[in-house]
Amino acid sequence: MFEIKTLLVDDEPLALSLLQQLLADIPCITIVARCRNGREALSLLQRQEIDLMFLDVHMPGLDGLQLIRRLQSDVMPLVIFATAHPEHALQAFDLNALDYVLKPFAAERVGTAVARAREQLAMRGDFNPKGKLLYGLRPENAEEKELFSSITPELQQYGKLPIKNGHQIDLIDFESIGWIDAAGDYMCIHAGGDTHVLRSTMKELTQRLPPVFARIHRSTIVNLDHIQTVDTLPKGECLIHLNDDIALKVSRNYRNALRHLL
Repeated sequence: MFEIKTLLVDDEPLALSLLQQLLADIPCITIVARCRNGREALSLLQRQEIDLMFLDVHMPGLDGLQLIRRLQSDVMPLVIFATAHPEHALQAFDLNALDYVLKPFAAERVGTAVARAREQLAMRGDFNPKGKLLYGLRPENAEEKELFSSITPELQQYGKLPIKNGHQIDLIDFESIGWIDAAGDYMCIHAGGDTHVLRSTMKELTQRLPPVFARIHRSTIVNLDHIQTVDTLPKGECLIHLNDDIALKVSRNYRNALRHLL
């Protein structure tokens, strides 16, 4: 039986303690840390590898869904939502979450959720849940977004990325895009404080990006003009800080993209 490195994220101390007690009876679970809010969890996930995260939906500051939006796909663990509201539990499945547990936590239900996580991790491969999670957050009446394939030379000249959104086309300024991450069949484009989720491959999108964009991880692209500082990490990796308090991990395999900054 393999170890499942687990992170607990909840702003309620009693909920954290109860969940930790229940997980202590499951042999494969190793609790790496407990976080009281989304910002603590985001900082830890950027620096430490986690397999499974129990995530509270409602927290002050950065809540559970906001954390998912800001979390780099390359460091995204499996997610089990924790909520006191049954309607959010149903939404969790609509969001393609691995599972959910209702508060107050029950030992049998937590055990079932962990069993699903163990099965998923055993066959995980390149599976990444972020894209489907975010795609499920779009408004119920929104039509599917997709990359608008017929980009014109004029749009390239004026620095616009066209994204088809229902019956309209959103023109996203390249300058406003801070970073992009791929999650399966989805691309998450982070621009001006918003996250645009669309169906596309990384290859299709990179063909439309100017040279100022560089790949820093298997599934992450960054706008080099948005980098503010660079922190070195063990094993040849580093952590870059962008505008808007965004931090992204750079794999050692892609560190050459930042050689002029180091």
